[in-house]
Amino acid sequence: MNWRLKCLAFRALDIVPGGDALHAWAQRHVTSRYFRTLSDANIESHRYHVDNYLKLGRTGTALEFGAGGSLSAALMLSAAGATVYAYDIARLANVERINHVIRGYRARGMAGEWPELATLDDLERLYRVRYVAPGDVMATGLPARSVDYMYSMSCLEHIPVEQLPGVLAELRRIASRDAMIGFGIGYYDHYATADRSITKCNFYRYSDRQWRFWNPPRQHQNRLRHSDFEKLFAGFEIIDNLRILADEHVLDGLPIDAKFRGYSRQDLLTVSGRFLLRPRH
Repeated sequence: MNWRLKCLAFRALDIVPGGDALHAWAQRHVTSRYFRTLSDANIESHRYHVDNYLKLGRTGTALEFGAGGSLSAALMLSAAGATVYAYDIARLANVERINHVIRGYRARGMAGEWPELATLDDLERLYRVRYVAPGDVMATGLPARSVDYMYSMSCLEHIPVEQLPGVLAELRRIASRDAMIGFGIGYYDHYATADRSITKCNFYRYSDRQWRFWNPPRQHQNRLRHSDFEKLFAGFEIIDNLRILADEHVLDGLPIDAKFRGYSRQDLLTVSGRFLLRPRH
């Protein structure tokens, strides 16, 4: 699908009555993105957070924000022994989508019994997962120093820049004394996943003013680079800092707006990254 048409469709969904329901219908019947595909890459990204949680060496609590429609990562943390708070700004998860993932984990032979849900209330009873949606990660309402592992996947790049300090402040507030925070961040132009005529670096060609039009709230991309997040995390101890780079030639012939010309070539080639942080209390 042409990325410009997709952008305009997102803008329309943001203003028409029942936009969320229409979006869900399109994901189910047009784009086939309604149900989570449990690829090896998905499982590996979840295991990164499971492994980080297990480094605590004890049973504890975890919090995911941007939990999505399937709660697939939260379920894996639960299987590792965690009590999980799953936050999202919109209520995307339902029994049908969660059970689809549960059946997928069972088919893969993953450790655990993986009972299916009858209602969302079963999440807490069967999996110790408390689904909080809509929920604001800048104001979780949780007690101070009550969460042992906090994480998000492909979420930070969608949060407006001015909100990120508030997110980090709340995570620091609720972090227990030995807590860790794990992030997986996608720095690439997300429209490239639906339109193969553009690369993951396509949005470098646009100024902030131009990008405002192509950046609807439903698909907000803040376009921060890996080095920007390194600066944002300066108040934390950085335990793990990983960059994943695109092929060198992806920038060939691409006009780079003045906004991005001060970044290193490595920064511009970085399409995803991971951080593991420890708050400094």
